[in-house]
This record gives sequence, structure tokens and C-alpha cells, in this order.
Amino acid sequence: MSTLMLVILAVLTAACAVGALWFMRWQEQKRLERARMAVEHADRMGELSLIGETLAPWLSQSCKQFLAHQIQHHASRLQHLGIKADQRSKRALEHAAQWLQASKPAHRKLPAQSKQAQEFRNLLTLLIEYIRAEYKKREISATEARPLLTEAKTLNIKIAVAVFESKAAAAENLNNHSQALHYLKKAVTALQSMKEMPGELTDILNDLQERQQQQLTQLQSGNVSNRLESAAEKLAEDDDSWKKKHF
Repeated sequence: MSTLMLVILAVLTAACAVGALWFMRWQEQKRLERARMAVEHADRMGELSLIGETLAPWLSQSCKQFLAHQIQHHASRLQHLGIKADQRSKRALEHAAQWLQASKPAHRKLPAQSKQAQEFRNLLTLLIEYIRAEYKKREISATEARPLLTEAKTLNIKIAVAVFESKAAAAENLNNHSQALHYLKKAVTALQSMKEMPGELTDILNDLQERQQQQLTQLQSGNVSNRLESAAEKLAEDDDSWKKKHF
């Protein structure tokens, strides 16, 4: 075999080795990307399911249907990747099937405890971030995203107001006017931060402002009484001091 042939065989062998190595790396990258996408779709299903399961009593039917369709979308992507749904994903699909059916709106009181309220607000933040991300990816339109974002933001403010109002009511019961005024002011500020306020919240705002004025009046009245008492005590002390000096 000539030297030229040996060189050609060596080059071909090296090229095949490089090609095989590249192909193996490409397959590994593809496998890792497939695994990453599977985890991402499964996580989104779990998050959306948790959001809906926790907040369902306060979400509109259209919002619950949006969550259901998104869960089904991620499930179809998992199926396309050839990944079987785990128990968490199956539970999410069960929730999706329930939310696609029309149901009567539940009237449940919003949480007034700070810890539970914060958990709810964290879930709403996840929902808002998800809607914005899907809009940026052009998975949903602005027409669909806008009312969903408005609903999530409104519910977020409602929860904050419920907590502030509860703390204000507790302070009012203890006649702690300064603390009651502090939380009423926070509740009013939260409501006034809304660009468009629903009619139901307008009534709540009016009530909070009325209570805020009442607490301010009582606080000012209490301050005047305290000053009068202090002045009377000072006069009594001065009178006692004068008597001791002259008698």
C-alpha cells in the first residue's frame, strides 16, 4: 500500500472519529435538552395546578379555564417528548378537567392572617410572571393577557387590604387609635394605587376612609385630653410646692 493511500486512510479514520465524537456529543446535548424541557413542562404544570387549587374560590371562570388550557398545553408537550406524566402531572390534568367545566362562583372570605396571605400573594406573583412570559413568547395575545393580569393584580391588592383591615379592626377593638389609623392608611393607599377600581372596591374604600377619619378624630381628641390632664397635674404640683414654701 502506497504512502498516499495510508495518508488518505489515516485522514478518513480521523474524520470518522471526529464525526462519531461530534454525533455522540450532539446526541448527548439533545438528550439533556429533552430532559430539561421535560422538567420545565412538568414544573409549569405543577405550578399552575397549585395556583388554581389554592386560589380557585377567588378566580373567575375564564382565569381557571386559562390555567386548565395551559396545563393541557404543557401535558401535550410532554407527550410529544415521549415522557410519561408522573403523579403530580396527572393531578394537574385532573384539576384542568374540573376547571374546564362551568361552576358556580364560590364566595369565601379572603385570608386575613399575614402568613397565609403572603403564600397567596406569592402564587399570584408566579401567575403574573407566567402570563407575562407567555405573552413575550407570543404564546398568548395581548387581548387574552390583559384581563388576566388585571384580575391577578386586583386579587393581590384585595388580599393585602384584607390583612390591613383585619389588623386595623383588632387595633380598634383595643382602642389603639394610632395603630388602627396606621393600618387603615395602608389599606386605603393600596386601593388608591389601582388604575381602575371595580365598583365593589369603591364601597370598601369609602368605608375605610370613613373609619380612618373616625380614628383620626378620636386620636386627636385623646391627645387634647392627655394635654389637659398633664396641664392639670402640673398646676397641682405647682400649688403643692407653693403651699410647702409658705405654710
